[in-house]
Amino acid sequence: MPQFKYHAFISYSHVDRRWADWLHKALETYPIPQRLVGRRTAAGTIPKKLAPIFRDRDELPSAHDLGGKVDEALAQSASLVVICSPHAAASRWVDAEVRAFKRLGREGRVFCLVVEGEPNASDMPGREAEECFVPALRYRVGADGVATTERAEPIAADARPGKDGKTNAKLKLLSGLLGVGFDELRQREQQRRTRRLAWVAALAILGMLLATGLAVAALKGREQARFQREQAENLVGFMLGNLRDKLEAVNRLDILDEVADHAMGYFDAQGEDSGDDELGAKRAEALLLIGRVRMGQGKYEQAEKAFDGSLRLASALAESQPADPARKIAIADAHSWLGQTAWQRGDLKSALAHFEAAQPIVDGVVTANPDNKDWLSRLYWSHYNIGHVFEQRGDLRAALREYNVVLDLIKNRISADPGNDALKAELANAHDALGQVNYALGNLAVAEKHYGDEQRLLLWLIDRRPGNNVWKRDLAFAETFLAQIAEARGHSDVANESLKRAMQIGEEFLSSDADDMDKVGDLASYCRRLARNLRLRGDTAAAASLLNRADALYARILTKSPEDVRAEGGKAATTLEQARLAWQIGDTVKSRANVLAARDSYATFLRERKDDRSAALGMARAQLLLGVIDDSAGNSRRAMSAWAHGLEAMRVFGADSRDPDQIAVQAELLHRLGRESDAGRLVARLDAMGYRDRDYMAWAMPVPPSRTSGSAEVARRGH
Repeated sequence: MPQFKYHAFISYSHVDRRWADWLHKALETYPIPQRLVGRRTAAGTIPKKLAPIFRDRDELPSAHDLGGKVDEALAQSASLVVICSPHAAASRWVDAEVRAFKRLGREGRVFCLVVEGEPNASDMPGREAEECFVPALRYRVGADGVATTERAEPIAADARPGKDGKTNAKLKLLSGLLGVGFDELRQREQQRRTRRLAWVAALAILGMLLATGLAVAALKGREQARFQREQAENLVGFMLGNLRDKLEAVNRLDILDEVADHAMGYFDAQGEDSGDDELGAKRAEALLLIGRVRMGQGKYEQAEKAFDGSLRLASALAESQPADPARKIAIADAHSWLGQTAWQRGDLKSALAHFEAAQPIVDGVVTANPDNKDWLSRLYWSHYNIGHVFEQRGDLRAALREYNVVLDLIKNRISADPGNDALKAELANAHDALGQVNYALGNLAVAEKHYGDEQRLLLWLIDRRPGNNVWKRDLAFAETFLAQIAEARGHSDVANESLKRAMQIGEEFLSSDADDMDKVGDLASYCRRLARNLRLRGDTAAAASLLNRADALYARILTKSPEDVRAEGGKAATTLEQARLAWQIGDTVKSRANVLAARDSYATFLRERKDDRSAALGMARAQLLLGVIDDSAGNSRRAMSAWAHGLEAMRVFGADSRDPDQIAVQAELLHRLGRESDAGRLVARLDAMGYRDRDYMAWAMPVPPSRTSGSAEVARRGH
């Protein structure tokens, strides 16, 4: 086995230097398990450490060849690690280094770390810009260093979000470099992490004991007391801030239970009047952190106690220093978190009171300090919070007012900072909120414009950063809402195209991470929505296939998480759409069985959540179809009962609802119950909105005499 000076050579684009810094340190400092040291593997004898690693790319040669220093380092390196991204794929130096290393006959010792982009995207039409492999990685290299046409399959670890992640990607690289099994290293890492957590827990408890001891010692003298209180409260801040982040990363926030309890006991014993404003401010901040820990654990009463304590301290400090804007922001933060706690507990009245208390404080601070971006962000989030409460309460016009303020604030920020992509993403979110509320108000054209603006912003952002999956997911959601509006306005072809684009994103996500249940649920929803579109267009076979797939995807989620509310609702909606499809093709038995199953699912929802509007609308739709089926079988008494129960389910919407989908169902129920005058008023409102959904038009408009199949025949009515 030849001896090499370097255990590995890291090849990368200068744009990915941060990744190179991280990888270089991660490999050289990795403590190789003692029991592995000295073992002989296909990669050689395992050393005590993987050092040195060659990473000298600060000064690239100016000529077209790599230069003697780099060529020499490649020859003296046992392995080559390539950091793969679209930047690397465009770098001739990275490609040259891979070719030079392969020319040495060590192609089997080339390892890849994917950090951005998509491997082999060059083979995907329209996605070529996402390619992260240089040609020398995608193809075998001849003895002359020229890439051939024979495809290669590089050994790759994937550090992208939703893939291996940084830790597992590092272990996979180490597995290849050392020539040992990945599972062996992963188990060893898990044992090491468990020991670290034990030390963290011990340090946390020790820190609390230290804090208690410092509190007692504080009685010995004013200066000493101040110093010790400061140290104790700094320690609390560390444990509930930095330590919290570290424990959250390994899913062990339970360790903070005792820390938070001791911290609350310490602050209660100290009292709120410390006589030192700086210490008081730190204490107020620590109490916010404690409240956030408790809120994350679902312990809302304890969270509220901590936030209340923070609010009292912040208010007292603001009175003593009224000109200090940071003191005022601390009050607003406490109110905002108290509002979030009330929101989580379902107390919308208290939530709104706290959000409305925070908003003018932040507004005043921002007016006096317009250049502070952090405080400006708080301002539009305060309006978001108020808008969400109004929307939840059904006061859509008030919600619309708040969201328009958010839109204007973000636009103003963008005009001052036009190159800020994060602000453009926030602008897309604002358009989304406005689109949803405008749709519920029946402003279909306005809603369509907002979702169109969101779509264009997201497409522009994704074009700049193709690897940003958050923006891609938001785009898929925007496409589904655009499809919903297009269906409502009678533009079935437009809806079909939007849903296909959402499906494409959903398929892409699921293929990259089949175990992400959120992504599974997204795709199931896209399947169901596209199935409805295809049913209404007459493509019943394709619709049936998509509904079967949606049903299977929801079943996967519920097998893993039986109480997943979103999946339960999605499955009920899928079953109801299967009932509609069966009725449309004339399978009355199957249609009735499915609609009864959907009705029972919605009934369970409404027993647990009486004001759930989505479940109420689902129940009304199920009762509507059930009545149609019974009526067609000649059982008018049972049909009338089903329709009456459907109308009862819609009481949750109130008399002033302008939601077009809700109004359409209510209008048809009234019509079938013989209340033509009431139904006619609602039909007139829908006509004024330009509502032309095909299910609605099947009964609300005159039906041609030649049409005799499906629910349209028994529902025929003109107006």
